[in-house]
Amino acid sequence: MDGSEHQLMCWEIKPNCMMKHTDRERANCPAYRENVGCWEVDWEAVVSELPGSQREYWLSFLASCENCVAYMAHPLEMQGKIDAVRSMIQDD
Repeated sequence: MDGSEHQLMCWEIKPNCMMKHTDRERANCPAYRENVGCWEVDWEAVVSELPGSQREYWLSFLASCENCVAYMAHPLEMQGKIDAVRSMIQDD
């Protein structure tokens, strides 16, 4: 990519993404809120800073990543982040 091409973000790749209809400032998704792809988010840091119920939500959300079209478009970037979160859970 030479910088002039637009890289599709996860909410653009994923047809049923709920964030598309949310104000960016109020979005609960860090990727959408920060205007980056989900494969660019430091999920380990995000999840570790969350309170219990929110942490459980994102842990279950990340558990389904491998079935997502955004993951399929960026598997190498996402797998390391998912593995880091899984490792964090196993260490608890």
